Amino acid sequence: MKPTREVICIALMLLLAGCSNPLNYRVSSLTKDQSADLHAVLTADQSAELDAWIERHRAGGVALPADVTVDKALKDQEDWLAKQRAEKIKAAKMQERRMEAFAAKQQQLASLVSIALLSKTNKVLPDDRKFVAMDLQYANKTDKDIQAVKGKVNLVNVYGEPVITFDWAYDRPITSKHTVVEHNAGIVINTAVDPQVQLWDTDFDKLKFTFEIKTITFKDGTSVGES
Repeated sequence: MKPTREVICIALMLLLAGCSNPLNYRVSSLTKDQSADLHAVLTADQSAELDAWIERHRAGGVALPADVTVDKALKDQEDWLAKQRAEKIKAAKMQERRMEAFAAKQQQLASLVSIALLSKTNKVLPDDRKFVAMDLQYANKTDKDIQAVKGKVNLVNVYGEPVITFDWAYDRPITSKHTVVEHNAGIVINTAVDPQVQLWDTDFDKLKFTFEIKTITFKDGTSVGES
């Protein structure tokens, strides 16, 4: 008995279906059944990568490329992720070099003048405003008289958590090899500004102080640090 044409066609379709590779499906035209086939063969990571590829290429409402298969999309996503990782590593190394250069510069400036926080006291002004008063010590280690020091106060708590950061300048002379103390230096507290409230609420012995020196100006007109 010879097989009918219908039987041959059905057998051929079943053969083709059995040999079909879901990775060769076109991403732009996936059907519900094809998506189910993919779900059966892709790992969770591959499914996530395919979703990410689709989302990335649909950004801005752009249609997906018509000729890209699942296999090509996964390879493209892997290449893109590898490039992103490489760029992130490069950026991290550049940031590390910047931080090293910054630390070296601060060490150099700190060898010229050292700044220390001697005390921090909460006060209430006659008009009932809150004021944090600080005594700051400046030690000129150079052979020249200093005219001004500009920089940034950084205060953290004992756990290393930021309390407040603000710009600061001392613009009075500091004789060579001498130390001066600036009394009652501080800020009026704005209760709507959380870092200022944290400064008010944190006791002196719970604070860690650093001063980021930006510029040291000498009486002879020269300066070091930022231009």
